[in-house]
Amino acid sequence: MHEDKQPAHETDAYLVKRLQAGELDAFDVLFRKYRRKLLAYVLGLLHDRERAEDVVQESFVELAAKMRKIDPEKGVSPWLYRVARNRAIDVLRHRRFEVLPGDDYLAETVGADSSREAPTPDGEMVAEERRQEVRRMLNALPEKERDLLMLRFYGDLTFAEIAQVVRRPLGTVLWQVNKSLKKLRKEGGGGK
Repeated sequence: MHEDKQPAHETDAYLVKRLQAGELDAFDVLFRKYRRKLLAYVLGLLHDRERAEDVVQESFVELAAKMRKIDPEKGVSPWLYRVARNRAIDVLRHRRFEVLPGDDYLAETVGADSSREAPTPDGEMVAEERRQEVRRMLNALPEKERDLLMLRFYGDLTFAEIAQVVRRPLGTVLWQVNKSLKKLRKEGGGGK
């Protein structure tokens, strides 16, 4: 079972309300739901697995500490991503950021879908080459553009949630994501 599956009646709003009522098992459900996606996003920013895991843990600690301040109707996902993003930016400010050649953190975290058949060695090699190419193209984008794409594709956030995380108007986010995707397609030879 994937860690982000939950019964239909356990929406984020319902889980936050349960958490605010002191039902700690709701925290576990939220942790299982968002941990992997949040880790993939933070790894993409930091390129340091140990530090990324720390940031994710700190983000959930802050969720536990500030659970009463969260509006259940606004959702916990944008709140968590904003906290993790801000903590990752703090880490980047306090150390020299260096992209490690051949880093495989995103591929390792996102991983293959376990429901697929086992890939062939040739297929796995091609997939790994493609992941490295995507990482290279993402790293070539300006930080603000890369951040938006990572929130969308690794964080699996909606555009409205991304706008909440980065605190920009929805129209601006849509325009910037569209512009960035066009750059990537052009760079990757996938279109105009």
